[in-house]
Amino acid sequence: MLTLLFAMIMGSGQLVLSQASKEVFALGGLSINALLTSKWLWLGIFIYGFSMIFWVYILSRFDVKYAYPISSTAIFFTAIFQAIIQRNMPSGNYWLGLALVIAGLVVLSIDKKV
Repeated sequence: MLTLLFAMIMGSGQLVLSQASKEVFALGGLSINALLTSKWLWLGIFIYGFSMIFWVYILSRFDVKYAYPISSTAIFFTAIFQAIIQRNMPSGNYWLGLALVIAGLVVLSIDKKV
């Protein structure tokens, strides 16, 4: 559950940084002033800083070989959040690819110990 929460945080961070990129590059170029004054960029930096600390906590509790693949579900949450917030629905091929990733995670999570 913790790794899924981490993936959700990362997915939301991606959307925030996507918004920041639109704001920072709105006038066609990069400026120091735009970087320093972008609320979206600072929120994205905060989310990523928090997620890094959270990730270190997760790694203290779980083996990285199990935790890391589950963190890749961030792409799933990013697509869901983008569809809801920005009303930008990914294509069918994108969802098919995500389904394959999820299927791979299920295979990786099956415990082979008997």
